[in-house]
Amino acid sequence: MDYSLLTQLKPLIVKKYPLIMRLCWLKHKPSDFDLKDKLFHAFNSDDLDDNKINVNAIRFPDFSCNWDRFSKPISVRDRKNGSKNDGCFSITAEDSRYKDMATPCHDPLKEEKNYSHIEIRQLTKDENVFFEPPKKRKLEKEIQGWSRSQRLEYRMHLVNRLVREFEPLD
Repeated sequence: MDYSLLTQLKPLIVKKYPLIMRLCWLKHKPSDFDLKDKLFHAFNSDDLDDNKINVNAIRFPDFSCNWDRFSKPISVRDRKNGSKNDGCFSITAEDSRYKDMATPCHDPLKEEKNYSHIEIRQLTKDENVFFEPPKKRKLEKEIQGWSRSQRLEYRMHLVNRLVREFEPLD
């Protein structure tokens, strides 16, 4: 397959032919996310405090979700280490970019056959939301620029904005 041709055609393919993207396992860029796109994440009853999602259920950085463009909420149960009892909540791509602290990055998992997988990756203060940070990068505290309280504020924002798509089964 001529990947240089696919690369040249990608802007057209992204907009008009999402199935081709999926069949070729091509990755989308952070700029391909619409602000209202939903990002699905699994949770279970251990993640609840007084029937509210606990802030510690939101990992930051590198928080995994499924992108609604290629997935349904129920699909969170089909992931590696998933459970048929998991619940699902969603946040928007816009909320994931709160204060430009992070951005959604398309990270298809071919071995798990999960094209919809994304990671919400932490940005440094000098990176914009269209930059794709490397996977699993480790940042020194002086480089990342976000204090512990700012990272907690980010996670609290997501907890306050999330929508529970369906509840976990006990």
